[in-house]
Amino acid sequence: MLQCTELVNILGSEKAYYNSIPDDFKDSFHCNRQREVAPACLVRPLTPKDVSAVVTTISKHNCHFAIKSGGHAMFEGASNADGGITIDLKHLDALELSEDGQTARVGPGQRWGRVYEFFEEKGKVVVGGRVSNVGVGGFLLGGRKYGWASDNVRNYEIVLANGSISNVNYESHPDLYWALRGGAGNFGIVTAFDLEAYELGPVWGGNNAHVLSDTPARLATLGIRRPFSFSLRYLTQSLCQLATQVATLLGRSTTSTVMIEALEDMTLNEKGDESYFQYFLAFSYFQTPGVVAANVLHVHSAQPAPSTKPLAMLDLKAIGKPAYSTSSVRSMRSMVQEFDPYNVPGFRYLFHEITLRFNATFFQQIFDFFLEEIETIKDLPGMFPTIVMQPISEIVRVGNNKNGGNPFGFSGDDGPICVLSICPKWNRAEDDEAVKASVVRFVEMTMVLLEKEGLLHRWVYPNYASEVQDVFAGYGEENRGKMKEIQRKYDPEGVFDRLQPGYFKV
Repeated sequence: MLQCTELVNILGSEKAYYNSIPDDFKDSFHCNRQREVAPACLVRPLTPKDVSAVVTTISKHNCHFAIKSGGHAMFEGASNADGGITIDLKHLDALELSEDGQTARVGPGQRWGRVYEFFEEKGKVVVGGRVSNVGVGGFLLGGRKYGWASDNVRNYEIVLANGSISNVNYESHPDLYWALRGGAGNFGIVTAFDLEAYELGPVWGGNNAHVLSDTPARLATLGIRRPFSFSLRYLTQSLCQLATQVATLLGRSTTSTVMIEALEDMTLNEKGDESYFQYFLAFSYFQTPGVVAANVLHVHSAQPAPSTKPLAMLDLKAIGKPAYSTSSVRSMRSMVQEFDPYNVPGFRYLFHEITLRFNATFFQQIFDFFLEEIETIKDLPGMFPTIVMQPISEIVRVGNNKNGGNPFGFSGDDGPICVLSICPKWNRAEDDEAVKASVVRFVEMTMVLLEKEGLLHRWVYPNYASEVQDVFAGYGEENRGKMKEIQRKYDPEGVFDRLQPGYFKV
């Protein structure tokens, strides 16, 4: 490709790679579905000027491209250009704190674990991701106490479609600044984020694992029975069922019904509790023991002192004692590090997101849909089906209007709502279609139910969306129209619309 040769000539072979992609590039993607995509050439710029040269070359030759920050997107082509140019921002990894300690500069090539570690040493923290190996760029361009992560960006250093390097903030470019706070990569390539820096304090949080004693009864009600066999797996699963019964006798179990009702109570009652940072409830199927378990992650302010029952937390007595808990007073860095084992790279993943007005009665049916679909894929090698429920707090929905707000389109009438993420993990490419079909069935049944009951919300969280979802339709017609106008203003030739096919389009 002429454009690849031109990039090598402009940037040099230490920044541009053609016919010899570095060995570490493939493994830098979290999901194997992205690792299987082969770009014609790879660029790893060191400076914004390098990025400018790349964008100018792409525009000149009208060649397709993709932008990679941490490589955590879950579908093919999202941040890797098949037969095109992949721009890997790994070397744009600035970490700086302003002299007044109020602003943190972070490059898009950084990972959140390193970001928290760097600023923790300086007594500061920024609003970011909950998994240490997630890249900064994609997360911040997609998004409690301080609103969405993208609401805490003071300034974007960005390369626009014409190759110019600009600093975009509320004072300099209020329209583009608004669009970037939720606009993914539709307006340019961000080379640095200037973030609000906050005083660092300890948090009270961790992961609580709960044994569910009612799963066998729910399966029986659904007509799902696992036949007897003389196999090691059947013996193992039988022993695990026995262990569940023992846990119940010891007061170390709960039920899915209780967990779901507690989540509803928390979602309805948390309101404006600023001491609550984040909370989610996950149901997962564990293949070897053959059981479905619940996990609760919570992060809560530890100032002035940790509470055994924060205002926004589940009623811990009602749901029973967890089988395992890491809840403690700790640093934010230790919180995100704890979740690395749950986000292991090198597998196949699929994400799909539904936003709903949470109702425990109808979510019981959704949980049954999940149990039914587990049966269709549970024996696939490495299969780990999971659904996650994460409330979107009132503070995030309506308290995010500083510096002009963002394009998400929430109003005071939207809550309380919850994000439901479907996120299976598996091993083999030959099982892709079976997993996708299972997710499609689950989504269709869930959407039909939610629409019928008036519980479906239009919004789609970009970072959890699948490639088939129209993310920007969820922002509302008015905001989407405004974003399109802004895109035409700053990218009249449509470089980031026409030539970047892999990610969500305004």
